[in-house]
Amino acid sequence: MTKLYERLLAYGNLNVSPFHMPGHKRKKFSFGNPFAVDITEIDGFDNLHHPTGILKEAMEQAAAVYGAEKSYFLVNGSSCGILAAISACVPRGGKLLVARNCHKSVYHGMILRGLFPVYLWPEPVPGWEMSGAVGAEAVRQALLAHPDVKAVLVTSPTYEGICSDLKGICERAHRMGLPVIVDAAHGAHFSFGGICEPAVSCGADLVIESLHKTLPSLTQTAILHKNSRFVEDSLLEWYLQVYQTSSPSYVLMASIDSCVSYLTGEEGKRDMAFYEAELEKLRQKLKGLSHIRLLSGEEAGGACYDVSKLVVRAEGQSGKALYDSLRLEYGIQPEMCTEHYVILMTSVADSAEDFDRLYEALADMDRKWEKARGRAVKRPWEKERAGQLRPQVVFGPGEAMEKKKCSCRLEDCVGKVSGEFAYIYPPGIPLLVPGERITEEVLQMLGRYGKRGFEVLGPENLAGGELAVIVENFTESVVY
Repeated sequence: MTKLYERLLAYGNLNVSPFHMPGHKRKKFSFGNPFAVDITEIDGFDNLHHPTGILKEAMEQAAAVYGAEKSYFLVNGSSCGILAAISACVPRGGKLLVARNCHKSVYHGMILRGLFPVYLWPEPVPGWEMSGAVGAEAVRQALLAHPDVKAVLVTSPTYEGICSDLKGICERAHRMGLPVIVDAAHGAHFSFGGICEPAVSCGADLVIESLHKTLPSLTQTAILHKNSRFVEDSLLEWYLQVYQTSSPSYVLMASIDSCVSYLTGEEGKRDMAFYEAELEKLRQKLKGLSHIRLLSGEEAGGACYDVSKLVVRAEGQSGKALYDSLRLEYGIQPEMCTEHYVILMTSVADSAEDFDRLYEALADMDRKWEKARGRAVKRPWEKERAGQLRPQVVFGPGEAMEKKKCSCRLEDCVGKVSGEFAYIYPPGIPLLVPGERITEEVLQMLGRYGKRGFEVLGPENLAGGELAVIVENFTESVVY
């Protein structure tokens, strides 16, 4: 049997273009032999959880670069930062105003703290079947309707690159004395280019960014920025100790430090300017294709659109078919696909040759489809009604996880309350959360994903036609 390390080496030698995370694209930096620099908290190298020396200086440098009051290195990914932020902002059993398109780690945070979610519903993007931005007015109205909410949490940018009006959201939340947490895992590059304004600059209190997603840094590296009078340093730092390993990797911390230093240096600035110029050239060329459609900022809406995300769909083709063609026929590995589109992630580590290869692959597909369909045929893009599930929350996810459950045949689940998650990964946004009422629409969506080759994670026996549901009685008075 091939060992993992051997398979990684073999894959690295293949001629595959990585249009996926991590942002170093397997070529930007090198630590040489990682075993040579893999240490623990020995003299002279500080302690991440009680920094007084070199790590303290490195995090202070990062804070100055990002314009934050404090910045904290994360070696357990953005997920641990999200867990710490939620725990520091919302007391146990409290309410969190949260965008429904948030990552599963947010739901895990709510479970651990026993929180009840009050959902914000991002506007759908017409024709693309994706969630868009959260509006500031929607936040204001939700806060007025739920004055006992303790914090606001939004995802900006989204996986697809859509940014919410963070300035407006922060202004409205701060008027009511509430902190704003921003899951900006996909926005770590904003501070180093002219794409979109970073969440820290927009007034967010706690911002979590994954360096490894969009910048040249190793997987699991992330950073949490604090700029808030509403959040205590000591409480936040305590929860970071709880959710991060007690043996943080110095290789990962060095990767964060090196990444920030590179991007603030002359080489990084030159590389970023070159990357943004090449990216704009590529986007302009892709707009000229006949059967491949590139999501634009005008379509996406929101306060800003992250053009580093290439979100494409093909006329008459599913997202899965386009994804498989790129991977199997052209040696291009996308980040992910949905039923309708493919996400290709770019970064400062991509070269002009990478972009040329991607364009030629998509252009070749376009030419084949054009030849097969005839030049006289001009089909309008299908006008799809963007579906948006708005489940009824019966119990908070934490409360639901602790209740008694039983297996239920799918055909008998409508109206019952879910006892488990269901999601596609990536992106890890749940289709169904414990404590939500199961509807016919949810079941149809789960069935459709399965038939089209997507693996639905979470349910223990979805393949056997069952979901776990809560069996305890409840009164309608607890339904929100």
